[in-house]
Amino acid sequence: YENSLSEKPVATKTIINVVIYLLGDWLSQTLFQKNNVLDFDAARTIKNGIVGMCFGPAVHEYYEFSDWILPVDGVTIGITNRAFKILMDQTIYLSIKCSIYIIAVGLLNGDSLKDGSENVKNRIKPIMFAAWKFWPLVHCVTYGLIPARHRILWVNSVDLVWNAILASKARDDDPSGDENESEEEFVNNLETNVGDSGLSWQERLNSVFDNTAEVEVSDNVTTAVTTDVANKQNQVSTLERE
Repeated sequence: YENSLSEKPVATKTIINVVIYLLGDWLSQTLFQKNNVLDFDAARTIKNGIVGMCFGPAVHEYYEFSDWILPVDGVTIGITNRAFKILMDQTIYLSIKCSIYIIAVGLLNGDSLKDGSENVKNRIKPIMFAAWKFWPLVHCVTYGLIPARHRILWVNSVDLVWNAILASKARDDDPSGDENESEEEFVNNLETNVGDSGLSWQERLNSVFDNTAEVEVSDNVTTAVTTDVANKQNQVSTLERE
């Protein structure tokens, strides 16, 4: 590794970056979701690796620039510049890198640039807040203990966890959202049919039973429909007594 790092620093760091991005996305789909280690979307993981390959040279150049503009030689200047390095990392660098990552993931999945920009607006804030709980302490070690030539290796090692978090937040990994939305929409449609003033009470009840027979719903929706039917039956009985 040392020889490769000396002879081909950019290529070496890029290869490591690709491996970290591949593993990070795999973790976000398996262990972080409590799924089987083989139950993951390989195409998505490969796309994440492609993003990591593009970031490799850029990350190398960023740390070179950071060391040039904010050297850590000396005690007083070193401490001050380390603080500025962490501040720059957690503001300018982090926001730009995460924004590019979100857009790149979207483009690789077939989204438009406009959709990617919207995703950035919706997701960059929680990602930044999550990063601020994670990275400042890590970078105290990065700029305080780790030699400059090994910083990307250290950061990439920690990135294994962060990239799993980032991969999850850059995409919608919670499949329950659409299902819940469809369930709510189904119940709302039933309530609309039942409440239609142009139908008799018997026709309204038949509408409920017809809809229930046509759509397979979860236990929660079935309970909601059953409760709604019971209420309408009570209303029918009251009207008949009147």
